[in-house]
Amino acid sequence: MLRLLLAWLLYVAAACVSASPYFYINQQQGEGVRVFNRSDLKLTTTIPSLAGPAGIAIHPRQPWFAITYPEQGMLSFMDSNKLIPLEHIPVGGSPFGVVFAGQYLFYTDWEHHIVGVVHPGTGRVIKKIAVGQSPAGIATNACESQIWVLNRESHSVTVLDSRQFKVIKQIAVGKAPFALALDDKYAYIANAQDNTLSIVSQAQLTEVKRVKVGRMPYGVAVDQNQHKVFVSNQLSNSISVLDTRTQQLTNTFKTGAYPENIAVDVAHQRLLVLNWFDASLSVFDSRTEQEIKRIQLAEGSRAFGQFVTQPQYCPAVP
Repeated sequence: MLRLLLAWLLYVAAACVSASPYFYINQQQGEGVRVFNRSDLKLTTTIPSLAGPAGIAIHPRQPWFAITYPEQGMLSFMDSNKLIPLEHIPVGGSPFGVVFAGQYLFYTDWEHHIVGVVHPGTGRVIKKIAVGQSPAGIATNACESQIWVLNRESHSVTVLDSRQFKVIKQIAVGKAPFALALDDKYAYIANAQDNTLSIVSQAQLTEVKRVKVGRMPYGVAVDQNQHKVFVSNQLSNSISVLDTRTQQLTNTFKTGAYPENIAVDVAHQRLLVLNWFDASLSVFDSRTEQEIKRIQLAEGSRAFGQFVTQPQYCPAVP
């Protein structure tokens, strides 16, 4: 715990750090986090981890990221400058999705149907908040005042106040919501078992539209600069593209086998797609939606959540 505390004290006063030059892929069927350079897409190193890393979140202002281990009831903090592990923290249950907001780390516990709150400076769980059944995906809004949690078996979203650790509202969506992404106005939620994308207003906290996508949507990524939402469809081996201005689908294009986690690298205008069955990463031009490269990965590679640094759109984050 000492190393994590020292890192916290060293960086807590920093106003901002530059975006990480890397993206990170967990080796869930093994041990380690593979680090790739965002510019040339080359493997930089592999950070040692515990067995079975799954979820990931990158801190938007501090040089660290977090990893979850659902089968071990553990979290890890990693140094994104030195590319080394800082601490492994036991939290119990089945931690899966994870996100940073304000001074805290929030994670979903699939087994205990809660969201846990961790203080990075101490590595301790300071709060457990009851949500719906089998929470999976988790994300924060632009100013980090809210936490959005997808309850897969309750077919709902729980919206939390990230400062008071209280439930604001439960919102019904499609069947088996699993992954989500937010822009400055809406939350986009992939409903895995009814092949739809729910669009939920952040201002009204209500579902405003439900759009048919491909079979078993699993991952969602937003590119605000290009007004696009990308949705990975596992059983269709495809990506659906939504125009955020019209809330209409504009394209569907093919990927590798069983696409899962996806992310937009806004700075390099790329869409990154992890293909589970192919053990590969497809890299697309996010403007033209054409595949420009495919990178072979280790079997069981996964990065559920945010594995590429995203730009901050809030004018001021406390």
